[in-house]
Amino acid sequence: MRRPLDVPLLRRRLMDRRITAIRRRGKYLLLDTDPAGSLLIHLGMSGRMLLSDAHAPRLAHTHLALRLDSGPELRLVDPRRFGFAQWLDPGGEATDPSLSALGVEPLSNEAEDLLPPLLHARRSPIKSLLLDQRLVAGIGNIYAVESLWRAGIRPSRLGSRISLGRLERLVREVRAVLQEAVEQGGTTLRDFSAPEGNFGYFAVRLQAYGRAGEPCARCATELREGRIGGRSTPFCPICQR
Repeated sequence: MRRPLDVPLLRRRLMDRRITAIRRRGKYLLLDTDPAGSLLIHLGMSGRMLLSDAHAPRLAHTHLALRLDSGPELRLVDPRRFGFAQWLDPGGEATDPSLSALGVEPLSNEAEDLLPPLLHARRSPIKSLLLDQRLVAGIGNIYAVESLWRAGIRPSRLGSRISLGRLERLVREVRAVLQEAVEQGGTTLRDFSAPEGNFGYFAVRLQAYGRAGEPCARCATELREGRIGGRSTPFCPICQR
């Protein structure tokens, strides 16, 4: 995987501990335990956490299996091996290089105050800024595209060339898109599923991502597709400016 699994360390730290909370920071999962400490997990591009019958055959590329007292196993499956699982001792969250560099949480209470001036101060395409985890934690390509379409902002426009009022609307749309996606169980495009095996249904509500060449849902203009930072970026040439 992206970081080698230290299996002996995980056995020593996790055996007989109780999972007390499951949290998210950006695109990272944290499983807090008692006694103190956390298991840090990143799913990479296509990793999954599956809650499975302990006696069921393990899928190929199952890198980690946690046997729970209640019977099932929590399994980390990652065919591409871009993810990782790592133990964090108490206080490690503040020093881990992946977590300590993360920016503002878009769903936090302070996001609407902090993000507009932060984005307005930078001379980079607004879509690149949304995907920069050092500025905004946890937004991926799909949700950046959707949020910009909803806000009527062209993905290539520089952050410094967008008014604070329009950036405030963008942050509201980012929050709305993320909240709706959570309620719908995420966006299943290929092989993503929730731990219970359920698929995410937000894909059926996408208005821009994956719809290049189709009419815009607002003005019926054909959506175009560009590339920003190497990522596909559909947009409306009329509605988004």
